[in-house]
Amino acid sequence: MTTPAVTPTLSIAADKAVYEVGDTLTLTADYSDASVAAVTLHITASATDAAGNTAAAEVDVQVNTQAQQAMQIGVSDSFGDSYTQVSNEGGVAVLTATVGQPPSPSA
Repeated sequence: MTTPAVTPTLSIAADKAVYEVGDTLTLTADYSDASVAAVTLHITASATDAAGNTAAAEVDVQVNTQAQQAMQIGVSDSFGDSYTQVSNEGGVAVLTATVGQPPSPSA
């Protein structure tokens, strides 16, 4: 049996949708290291009301089989802003930048 190849994952989110020049932008990067093999945990639940009617629900979650190691996160944007890493632990990195002036339009 071969273990399927696992690739790193990365998603990013900014703390706001709209900024002014000079605002602090906080970026959160959620990631998963390819060397951490996650296993699926399937959870089921049921509920029964007083009349005997039942409802069921299910959810799958991923459980890391070893501790998530910090990955190096590189960030760039179209304004050329510089990002500073505030934290980077357990699959979540937080970075900040000051929103600069937009580049001049091309002639």
